[in-house]
Amino acid sequence: MKNTKWYLLIVVLLLGAMALVACGGGTTETTEQPVATEAAEEPVEEVVEPTEEVMEEPTEEVMEEPTEEVAAEPTEEMAETGEMTLASDTTMTMAELLGSDPNFSTLVEAMTAAEMAEPTAEAPVTLFAPTNAAFEALDPAMLEELMADPTGDLARILQYHVVNGAMMSADVTADEDAMLDTVAGEPLDLSALNLVATDIETANGVIHVIDAVQVPPTIANAAAAEEIIAAGGSVIRIWADNLRMPALRQVETAFEDEYGVELLLEQVGFGDIRRLISTAGPAGEGPDIIIGAHDWLGELTAGGLIIPVDLADRVSEFAPAAVQAFTYGGDLYGMPINTENVALFINTDLVPECPTTWTEVHDISAELHAADAEQYGFVRMEGDPYHFYPIQTAFGGYIFGRDDAGSYDPTDVGVGDPGSLAAAQWYETMVTEGLQPPAMDWDTMHLWFESGQAAMLVTGPWVTDRIIASGVPFQICDIPGETEEAGRPFLGAHGFMISAFSTQATLAQIFLTEFVATPEVMLAMYEGNPRPPAFLETLEAVDDEYIAAFGRAGANADPMPAIPEMASVWDAWGNAVVLISQGADTAENAFTNAQQQIITAISGG
Repeated sequence: MKNTKWYLLIVVLLLGAMALVACGGGTTETTEQPVATEAAEEPVEEVVEPTEEVMEEPTEEVMEEPTEEVAAEPTEEMAETGEMTLASDTTMTMAELLGSDPNFSTLVEAMTAAEMAEPTAEAPVTLFAPTNAAFEALDPAMLEELMADPTGDLARILQYHVVNGAMMSADVTADEDAMLDTVAGEPLDLSALNLVATDIETANGVIHVIDAVQVPPTIANAAAAEEIIAAGGSVIRIWADNLRMPALRQVETAFEDEYGVELLLEQVGFGDIRRLISTAGPAGEGPDIIIGAHDWLGELTAGGLIIPVDLADRVSEFAPAAVQAFTYGGDLYGMPINTENVALFINTDLVPECPTTWTEVHDISAELHAADAEQYGFVRMEGDPYHFYPIQTAFGGYIFGRDDAGSYDPTDVGVGDPGSLAAAQWYETMVTEGLQPPAMDWDTMHLWFESGQAAMLVTGPWVTDRIIASGVPFQICDIPGETEEAGRPFLGAHGFMISAFSTQATLAQIFLTEFVATPEVMLAMYEGNPRPPAFLETLEAVDDEYIAAFGRAGANADPMPAIPEMASVWDAWGNAVVLISQGADTAENAFTNAQQQIITAISGG
């Protein structure tokens, strides 16, 4: 009889809810009305014959209805207050499901106005969906301003509610740092969310309902900075990625106390900083300081987005290669933090000593493969010109020549020069002799090395931890030479840059040279992102054999060209390497054609 009593109670409650709605009590914007109607149509008959068997039947039928899932979800509190709830329906997209529910009409209107494209089923997303009440809680003036420019800040606010991938609530709450990377490029702080309803599945992702609109820190701080400045104060805003943020927080209070300046630290995805500064800077909504890569310089300087940094006599405290990387058109545009480059990894069980030439690499590979057809020596990805560059330079090849000042000269393209062709022909020999496995991708290449199936590969510090974890015995070597003493890898450098739109450029400069360029902060920078430090005192203090090995391998490295013409190089150059890998063209033809394609692209043809 327990089931019977429970069922009768539900019927009474549902009928009561219907009566309230009919009398005007409660809200009319609830999808529970049809649910109550369906449930009330059958139970009256069941009460006449209150057998256990009869009771089970309608219960099962109701559970089969998609809308009944809401009763099992943690949304009963919403039901009690008369608020709308959503139910999972994988036959509908997010937009369709939200559009069918009047409680999300403002969100749907905003998404439409912002021209947000629906995700596909193959690339689902997670949406933290604010209710109409959440939008109503915003300052009306702010909401009106957002809707007036829907593809601007409104679009970024909506993107701030979207995370790539379908994440159920268990996945969301299990996130280690309680920060989710969003499509907006800024992490969403889970501690700020009140999840009202969760795990609402659709055809293209998962919806979690929240009761407050979340505003990205960059937008919120732009408004806060305006208020501080209007009140006569000073503000320095910094955009930094999550790896560098802890180091900056170490000096936040000290800088504010000494200079009476509000320091606003805003975490932005590293790659997103470049994208966002191009619009936020000119609009007067951007930061004073950003962290970025040196190969952004061509784009940033062409757009008038950054200004030179003056390190004065402190420039000697930084690695010369890093300073060179941040020098563009004769001016220094960044204070370097760290550098990175690739090196040659060897399995010391199979290759006891570092090879010094690529001919030696070939011979070792041939010997290993002859002894065991499943064993390979040196392996590399099918394309990937970035990792081919150190082989190319070992044979005297290059991408761009240099002018008298040491800057890259886009009129001197070297992909088809004799040294580059010689490197391509060396690789062609590896392919034709069966020493280079076909269709090799990045992950397989590393798995083979970690399992011992491959004995050598060129890779970077970003994989050191996984190779250590694999247990394979290894050593990090300098890039082998050939006609040159050693191959030169590309050098990448990260550093601080100052916005051309900063109204506090002098204070920004002081912050960098007096508060960041210190052994303590630079060591913290290294600890957050273990790469060879550009600050020489920190580089000398770091006791890490692998970092030291990468430093040696990159001692002769060429800074990645930051000139805009580099964008015309990658596709043609990479396609040439792919053609050789697949045996689809000769090395000479592939690289000669790539040379001409690059020249044509640079000239605008």
